[in-house]
Amino acid sequence: MDIPFSSKFPPPPLKKLRGEGGVSLAVILFMGLVLPGCLATTQEIEDLRGDIFRLQTTLTEQQETQGEFQGALKENQASLQGNQADLSAKMEELTLKLESLSSQLVETDDHMTTLAARIDDLDKNISNRLDAVVKTVQGVKSIPAPSPSRFYQAGANEFAKRRYDQAIQIFQTYLDQYPDTEKAPLAQYTIGECYVALKNGEEALEAFDAVVVHYPKSGQVPTALLQKGLTLEQLGKTSEAIAVYDGLRKKYPHRKEAQKAHERLKSLRGDKDDLAPKPSPAAKPKAVPVRPTVPKKSPAQ
Repeated sequence: MDIPFSSKFPPPPLKKLRGEGGVSLAVILFMGLVLPGCLATTQEIEDLRGDIFRLQTTLTEQQETQGEFQGALKENQASLQGNQADLSAKMEELTLKLESLSSQLVETDDHMTTLAARIDDLDKNISNRLDAVVKTVQGVKSIPAPSPSRFYQAGANEFAKRRYDQAIQIFQTYLDQYPDTEKAPLAQYTIGECYVALKNGEEALEAFDAVVVHYPKSGQVPTALLQKGLTLEQLGKTSEAIAVYDGLRKKYPHRKEAQKAHERLKSLRGDKDDLAPKPSPAAKPKAVPVRPTVPKKSPAQ
């Protein structure tokens, strides 16, 4: 219940409601209400500033780490590029050495072929001289036989002039007299080529087979096999030709004849390119063949 002021209890004077510093009670009450809010807002700002600082610190550390990774990556890339350059240089050097070695092997092979031909000529000349001495002692006039190289060249000349029957006769006589010479495999092969030119496929097949049988280590064998396959195709014997091409490709994968055989197989049965033979890095010297004695075959006239 409100008690009215009376004269007995008058209201306190206004100056009594002021503090000692002269601040009014209303101001004191206002500050009491506002200051806690301001203090809370300031604390939140300080907390946010702390969070931002920590985030900036973490970001800086991550950027430094990223920079280190990028530097290491660049060093690795530079190292890899350097290694790749060194490897390419070494590969190029090895390729040059391999080409030089291949050229030397071919040159050596040519020298060996020339020397083998000279040896054949010397051997036959000695044999002819001995025969001449014997016939002279016996009182028989002897006619010196031509050297193996001249004999072979005579057949090659007839072949170049397309006189195939004469070439066959000369080469067959050459094989009868000089079966173990360096040019013997080529002479036998050329007989097959003569029969191909004369449209005599069966005789050509026999001649090419003779190269494989009598001179299995000769470098002329892959060529003979390829020509045998082509001749079989011309005769309509496709399955046999495929078998020959397959054998050639598997046994002599690095020869150029194997690549041609693969091309024929692609045409005949659709072989894929990933089965193609790879070229050989270097040529190998040809071995001097040894031909066994076989019955003489009379050439076609």
